[in-house]
Amino acid sequence: MNKDKSIFISAGDISGDIHAANLIKAIKKNSVYKIYAIGGNQLKAIADEFIEDIVNINGFGFLPIKQIFYLKNIFKIVKNCLINNKTDKVILVDYYGFNIHLAKLANSLNIPVYYFVTPQVWASRKYRIKNIAKYVKIAFPILPFEKQMYEQENVKCFFEGNPLIDNVPDVLKNKEKNKNTVIGLFAGSRKSTIKRHLPIILDTVKILKKQNNNMKFVLFTLDKNELNIPDYIEIKDGNNFEERSKPDIALCPSGTVSLENALLGIPMIVMYKLSWINYLIARLIVKVKYITLVNILLNKELIPECIQHKATSKILSHEIINMLEEKKYNSVRNELLKFREQLGPSGVYERVAKRILEDK
Repeated sequence: MNKDKSIFISAGDISGDIHAANLIKAIKKNSVYKIYAIGGNQLKAIADEFIEDIVNINGFGFLPIKQIFYLKNIFKIVKNCLINNKTDKVILVDYYGFNIHLAKLANSLNIPVYYFVTPQVWASRKYRIKNIAKYVKIAFPILPFEKQMYEQENVKCFFEGNPLIDNVPDVLKNKEKNKNTVIGLFAGSRKSTIKRHLPIILDTVKILKKQNNNMKFVLFTLDKNELNIPDYIEIKDGNNFEERSKPDIALCPSGTVSLENALLGIPMIVMYKLSWINYLIARLIVKVKYITLVNILLNKELIPECIQHKATSKILSHEIINMLEEKKYNSVRNELLKFREQLGPSGVYERVAKRILEDK
């Protein structure tokens, strides 16, 4: 293959950055494309030419209006990159708000666009499918029921499985509970989310410690800086799945982390708190009964959801104690151990890479 051929890839959040980097690794195994990228630390490490970090803009101290101007400037740089390097393929990973404009641009330049980890249009803003249909050549949804939704809008798509299957190791089916209960704590990945969730989590821990002083607590985080955590809470790397498989139960936000915990077979309580204005907007546009992917896929509330006014230390501590009751705990864990089968077989990145490389 001609070494002058190039692929441009764009990811705008932490989980998308991980998926994008793993996809590029799979592409590099079977091709000699030069890779240009915008994203975060993971893409920076694997791309042949890394253009800009757009994952960590929340860490730059930008106000929202400054972020808009920053991304507009990045868009101009990306446009020049696509034109000057005669880009052959553009791959988008999640991050619809920015990436759909990039899809439109690439389409206007007659560059085929491939969307890996498509937006969760089933939850809100279903109209986004129509834009994807206009500008994207092939879409790769990562939840089994999404394929039909895209096909109904005449979007060519393939469900090759959920990439978390490749990232999250399978677990021991006969894992026993720890002698002293270990509770995994997750506040979120974005600074704004951590700021809202962490005080509630710390208050929940205080209540639990009063009820059982032998409980152990581990906070899993991607950013250990500026966190004022009591000594009785251990801090560990949120990407270390060997350590993350050890807790008996987890307290976490909805989203990727809850799906990862489900694949690890860990019963959990899901919490989420927004600013009141964002919560009211979400109530208007979100069309699903549940916010946790496990519950959505199973179509029932297996995992308790404590959202907004229910995300209090009193309610969360009660739900955790209730989940630890032996019969309840074993029932939930057994369902989670079967859950992996719904997300497809391993080798997701390799299958998606093959589709993209073979498409003419």
